[in-house]
Amino acid sequence: MRLRVCWILLALGGLMACWPMPRPIPTASPLPPTPTVAGEEPLYLALIWHQHQPFYPKDPQTGLYTRPWARVHATKDYYDMAAILRAYPNVHVTFNLTPVLIRQLKDLAAGAKDLYWALAEKPADALTDEEKRFLLRRFFDANWDRVIPRFPRYQELLEKRGRRADPEAIERAMAAFTVQDFQDLQVLFNLAWFDPDFLTQPPLADLVRKGRGFTEADKEIVFRETRRILREILPLHRALQDAGQIEVITTPYAHPILPLLIYSDLARVGDPEAQLPDPPFSAPEDARAQLQRAVALYEAHFGRAPRGLWPAEGAVAQPIVPMVIDAGFVWMASGEPVLARSLGRSGFTRDAQETVEDVDLLYRPYRLSDPQGRPLFIVFRDGVLSDRIGFTYSGMPGEAAAEDFIRRLERIREKARVKGVKGPLLVSVILDGENAWEHYENDGKAFLHGLYRRLNESRTIRTVTPSEFLQMFPEAARPLPKLFPGAWFSPNYDTWIGEEEERAAWTALRQARAVLKDYEEGRKHAAPEALERAREAMELAEGSDWFWWYGADQDSGQDDYFDEAFRSLLRQAYEALGEPVPDDLSIPIVAPPAAEPAAPFAGAMTPTLDGEAVPGEWEAAARYAGTDPALSGFWLGADRERFYLRVDGTWTGDIAFDVYIATPQRAGRAGFSLDPFRPRAPLGFGATHAIQVVRQGGTVKASLWQAGADGRWIPAPATPTAQLGRGTLELAVPMAALGTLRAGDPVLWQVVVSWPQGSARLPTAGVARFPVPDFGLAHPILDVEDPEGDDHGPGGYVYPTDPVFAPHVFDLKRFQVGAEGEDLVFRFEFHGPIPNPWGSPNGLALQTIDVYVDRDPGKGTGARLLLPGRNAALAPGFGWEIALWAEGWTPGIYAPDAQGKPQPVPGASLRITVNPAQRVVILRAPKRVFGADFDPWTAAY
Repeated sequence: MRLRVCWILLALGGLMACWPMPRPIPTASPLPPTPTVAGEEPLYLALIWHQHQPFYPKDPQTGLYTRPWARVHATKDYYDMAAILRAYPNVHVTFNLTPVLIRQLKDLAAGAKDLYWALAEKPADALTDEEKRFLLRRFFDANWDRVIPRFPRYQELLEKRGRRADPEAIERAMAAFTVQDFQDLQVLFNLAWFDPDFLTQPPLADLVRKGRGFTEADKEIVFRETRRILREILPLHRALQDAGQIEVITTPYAHPILPLLIYSDLARVGDPEAQLPDPPFSAPEDARAQLQRAVALYEAHFGRAPRGLWPAEGAVAQPIVPMVIDAGFVWMASGEPVLARSLGRSGFTRDAQETVEDVDLLYRPYRLSDPQGRPLFIVFRDGVLSDRIGFTYSGMPGEAAAEDFIRRLERIREKARVKGVKGPLLVSVILDGENAWEHYENDGKAFLHGLYRRLNESRTIRTVTPSEFLQMFPEAARPLPKLFPGAWFSPNYDTWIGEEEERAAWTALRQARAVLKDYEEGRKHAAPEALERAREAMELAEGSDWFWWYGADQDSGQDDYFDEAFRSLLRQAYEALGEPVPDDLSIPIVAPPAAEPAAPFAGAMTPTLDGEAVPGEWEAAARYAGTDPALSGFWLGADRERFYLRVDGTWTGDIAFDVYIATPQRAGRAGFSLDPFRPRAPLGFGATHAIQVVRQGGTVKASLWQAGADGRWIPAPATPTAQLGRGTLELAVPMAALGTLRAGDPVLWQVVVSWPQGSARLPTAGVARFPVPDFGLAHPILDVEDPEGDDHGPGGYVYPTDPVFAPHVFDLKRFQVGAEGEDLVFRFEFHGPIPNPWGSPNGLALQTIDVYVDRDPGKGTGARLLLPGRNAALAPGFGWEIALWAEGWTPGIYAPDAQGKPQPVPGASLRITVNPAQRVVILRAPKRVFGADFDPWTAAY
């Protein structure tokens, strides 16, 4: 039974408002009164560990989960992260167990298995070659610096396989690995994913001592212990919560970005330049259902209503507030950037020791309300403290890291004392409770014990759950009129929406949702169980995890898996309703791997198209070599106006040449071939255009095709130029015929040659990635050449000594400014390479570029001091009005405020294109950010 509390709002003329009141949570022991004098009262700390794995789909044929991560994090993290607290009774902690994680844990505890589990159990001498290759590729998926070295035999097997997993390395290992090698690998992969505490106790300690030569009986021990731990995780959390030491909170069922389910165009608030589905995705009823289903699952497992909510990824916006209140939640949490923007700030200032200056703003709960005045409390994570645990402390000794964390908390107390801040302060530290520890020595044991011991004994820092703090100090919450749309680490949703791949995924989700809605609203009919299966698949497809890996801003190394998992869930929704599955869902959204050319593109070229390759004519083109006589190679080149392609081979009689092209601008994509000699065949990527040259009955015909909105091929208005010789095809297509293309835009190419008896393609695996070449700005406003070798600075600058910093990576060769359409374009050419060793989302890792634009040089307006950390200023009489900061992860456009401090320009994004082959970086900024009366010819750069 749910209690309802009614408040009579006398100030509103006696209006009565009612809402659900969750049951109170008992505490382990009464908390003593807190002193009220500033400086004497403790600092309250809410530690919130977020435990989550996406719902990895099961293989429909085998019934096995396709990934092991819910299971292996269960044995390594989920049990011990809670169990460790039993030694520290004064430490109160909050755990978020997401519904889809609970569902998988329960299923695994009841007997389900994953693919890795099944392959580890299979006798090594019965493994097929393909299964052995799988083990060689995937059974070294553990931390190579911290985890694998703990097991000498595991390290030995890694070295025997080699640290590369390319096809050649795998085949060498296939020949070298013995049956015993595979059997040891089966055991060691799973042993490595147990918490170290389990490995010091029998029966697993016996296997660790044994070290090698494992048997089938040893495998039985491993998986018997696995099942035992799985069965204890949820009861352990319930027992600790019932005792009052922890609070367990939840997340909307499938871990969706809740605001985007309500209305995907909310993404434009934080990023006006985001590429969004059109029409937008909007299913507020799904947002409500995700919350309601989470509450029901929580109550079924914990015997009470949840009080706290971690919206997936901390993603919040004002429209979710009434829904969260309706679901019965008392509080939720998000990130520091959301609070800053909600308060009209760009961020929180920190001192030289990274302590927040405005402790009275960040370190307290806030009170939101819906249109009826019903309250919902919200806390915001300290991003620096949370990220130090998540990313920094793994590189420090555990005790030193724990001491550093405590010192930082004490500095917050001191900052509050110095500023005279009254009242209790709550520091919220929120992060993944599973992903960091493999990067620590010994799974972070020294850090966690060191931290909890200090907190357990501290008289100045007291750990609480947010519910405890709100019960103790309800008056500490301040009203927050409106919640800015953002997530735990960004004042936007850019990680989950806004790029072309993400737009394609949201569009596919919207289309499937529209089909399901026809059944929900009675326009079509399906059996209740079929409708429920479709709803379940749709809810799982709405999870944030699939969208996290789309686009250039994140890379799992296995993005194709997440792509296939997402599309398989949508296919399940269609199939459950008996609806035809759209062609689009057979097309990978993630671009296929790009094949490296045998020779790179060297510069502009304009060949004569006569079906005969004259020596030297194609030397500048990128070349892709093949082994099939019918398709021995192809070449790609360009000038300012056209792409050129040449195909060499041996052919007679009827033959078709299909050139499939994917540009980033067009929405329509086709996943099947144009082959005139056989039924449609899948391409393996979504092509926007196709050039077809067919010789049939002695007649040669060339045509250009484009993908329609339904994925079907339709004729394009332009006609390519083609000449077919005895062993060479040469063709050209105007760039304008492929849409609006800009320098650096990635264009994918694949050539398929087919004849009545067969076919051949190049590249054989993947596609050719040929970006639109950069030939410099056609009409530059400013063009500056810079000599080579002057990248040493004016004084004693020292180049970084790590070998990743190759000579001349900071040595600028040329700088140009020009105008293209609605953009101002800045082009940088370097003498040295532009590598991306750390996988930045835009390809810019080593170089950082600042551009300062003075609208009225010599008049002294604007800011003289450059961006923070530069320690430089413009000469007297000059000042910048707009600054562009180009770097790999947090680029931006800034303007100085009234005090001269840089502030992000609202609604403006800096677009960065990197062309490593040509050593060029191009920045594009909207002209409008420079002012309506801006004249780029008179500005200083």
